[in-house]
Amino acid sequence: MTSENRKPRIAVDAMGGDLGAESVIPGVVQAVRDGLDVQVVLYGDPEILRKGIETAGASDLGIEIEVCTQNIAMDESPASAVRGKPDSPIIKAMKHQREGKVDAVVSAGSTGAMVAASLLILGRLKSAARPAIATFIPTVKGESLLVDAGANTQCTPEMLYSFAVMGDAYCRTMQSLDEPTIGLMNIGGEKSKGNDLTVAAYAQMSESSLNFTGNVEGNEVLVGACDVLVADGFTGNIVLKMCEGLASFFKALGGSGQLENEELGALKVLAGVIGRRFNYEVYGGAPLLGVDGVSIICHGRSTPLAITYAVKAAARQVEVGLPSLIEQALASIASEEG
Repeated sequence: MTSENRKPRIAVDAMGGDLGAESVIPGVVQAVRDGLDVQVVLYGDPEILRKGIETAGASDLGIEIEVCTQNIAMDESPASAVRGKPDSPIIKAMKHQREGKVDAVVSAGSTGAMVAASLLILGRLKSAARPAIATFIPTVKGESLLVDAGANTQCTPEMLYSFAVMGDAYCRTMQSLDEPTIGLMNIGGEKSKGNDLTVAAYAQMSESSLNFTGNVEGNEVLVGACDVLVADGFTGNIVLKMCEGLASFFKALGGSGQLENEELGALKVLAGVIGRRFNYEVYGGAPLLGVDGVSIICHGRSTPLAITYAVKAAARQVEVGLPSLIEQALASIASEEG
């Protein structure tokens, strides 16, 4: 819910990502044309944005423009960007969210800058150990929510437990699951397997009120072993990138000249199915859970369709008040323990 009696205001970094405004503007326009009841504010170079809106035939849609004179490069140090580029879309939009001028920020720009700006400007939820990136992985049973997908490469057992609670709250709220199953990414099914981190996290989750189903090995991920897959950001990002690479693998195999005609025909069918299932566009963006606001991190290669879905996801999270619900879930678990 917004703090005022007005439409949710969604800030969109129009300059971020591989395609920048060329992809962002058509995606935003489509979201508005689909009837999304929000006010979209594009952050970036006003000349580029005005021209893009006109080209899209969207001058009558009321899309606002917030002028930014700086931009953050994809390979730029996140900490330096937060300090040194206050007039870049990500930093300016985050400050506006903190001030209540907008209710969510969407960007296909630097993931590091989005995480750093969200944490340093919006702040961490009181009961969250650390913010975590949540993203969906398609499985034969539907999809699993992977938490963390890359925000925290070094974790503690308490952080993994916090990720599990946030993932549980997200699935209950956004996916309407009554009792999400929670799995811990590990190298074996037994509770004693793994390193000190996973052994301790296993013990903590198994003693909680979460619907914890145990460890999940790599060969179980795509089978759909659980609704929420918990991992440190280093492991989670590798899992995510491996899954994203499946479609590319089959495409490259088909063009390698190593297959017989019958094999090639079957592979093309399989590659088509995998390409549709592992289409990041339909998931839009990945929410950064655990910060005091709505922060949606989009793929750097985001197409207009991906941006459309990301804006819709941001609007939905604002509508339900997701950060408050996650804070309540974290606080409730903490009170049970102690």
